Amino acid sequence: MTKRKINLEYVLPFGFLIILFIVFSILNGASFFRMYNIRTIVDSMIPLCIGGYGMLFVIAQGSIDMSAGSNLAFSATLGAVLAAKHGSLVILVICILIGAGVGFINGILVSKFKVSSIMATLAQLIILRSLVVILSKGSVIFVSPSILKMNRWGSKGLIFVIATIVAIYLFEYTKLGFSARSIGENEIVCNYVGLKTRRIKTIAYVVAGAFTGLAAVLTISRIGGVDPNMGQSFELQVMLAVFVGGVPVNGGSKSSIVKIIIGALLFSILQSGLVLSNANSETVELIQGLMLIIMVALILKANKMSTVKTSKE
Repeated sequence: MTKRKINLEYVLPFGFLIILFIVFSILNGASFFRMYNIRTIVDSMIPLCIGGYGMLFVIAQGSIDMSAGSNLAFSATLGAVLAAKHGSLVILVICILIGAGVGFINGILVSKFKVSSIMATLAQLIILRSLVVILSKGSVIFVSPSILKMNRWGSKGLIFVIATIVAIYLFEYTKLGFSARSIGENEIVCNYVGLKTRRIKTIAYVVAGAFTGLAAVLTISRIGGVDPNMGQSFELQVMLAVFVGGVPVNGGSKSSIVKIIIGALLFSILQSGLVLSNANSETVELIQGLMLIIMVALILKANKMSTVKTSKE
């Protein structure tokens, strides 16, 4: 009989998900399964998934994007300003294009000018936050009520499904996704065999920015406007969802869209469960940080064990 190999990087997030369900079911009882709470979990999960889809293309190649939250706020703010002049119907396209443009700048800085991804995107974070305050003049910008229709379950669900299909296709079935994973495995070899790593890195950041722009549209439709502080810590929440879902910190071939969905669901359930348990914001952040450390450590250990077993075989 042949022994089936168990992929612990998939099993661990699912196991943790089951534990969360059991713990919060005991702590909160029936209130945890009420429709309002389920909707809250889904509302929190969708932007994280969409932001994570784009972030995955960057992380898969061993890079990072610290400007996602600022990009979301900038895309939303500039999109709202332009939509007020050109009509609310164009806000979806405008926000996606703005986000992609920010991603293009990040990609050029990282690929052509060889700035480290964390430094380039941190600088972008600071610049975009300043631009958001200038554009909004430090006050809330309200949008047309027609934009709020995208927050309906039908519209939001359709956008999420389409975004998921597009992300899976791009990451799993195109040269872009394959190349991003290959760069994460060994960039030197990729350069040696003639892969255009500079172009792939730039495109990856453009895709990440476009998905962030889409998340900005959903955020606008949910809160009914643009706040200068919107998107705060969004990039950290996305990265938490990505890594807790089992995506390796250094990217590579074990990165996948499915892990993003699992991680976003884990994060949303944890956040909702803690809020229902009357935990304060400091406690929520503490537990989220501890969960990230524990999950990343366990997944890294699982990956090392699977590598050792493979080499022995």
